Amino acid sequence: IKGAMMRAKTVLLEPMQKAFVSVPNDWLGQVTREVTNRRGIIEDMPSEGDVTTVVGVLPIAETFGFSNDIRAASQGRAVWNTENLGFEMLPPQLFDKVVGEIRTRKGLKPEPNPESYYAD
Repeated sequence: IKGAMMRAKTVLLEPMQKAFVSVPNDWLGQVTREVTNRRGIIEDMPSEGDVTTVVGVLPIAETFGFSNDIRAASQGRAVWNTENLGFEMLPPQLFDKVVGEIRTRKGLKPEPNPESYYAD
């Protein structure tokens, strides 16, 4: 089964969240930077008075520590919440890195055996 999965060029899916961050306009740049630095995509930035809501989509794996960083970036003036969006394919350039991290966490060597290892 493992050999067949390797021949099929398996992909990983990662859970995604939509974040809504309401922040005074004075701190908008710092908040958008926090979102984009975490592989986030900004979808919308509606403004109402002197407050803008940054609507972005982020991988959940990149949101650890997000609360503290948003608070620091806005000096505690941002209010945010999230909703789950489902799963999206992990970018191919991150596949080997993530697989290596998972294997290391499980006590395995970071590089999986080659496809030929599983051939009959």
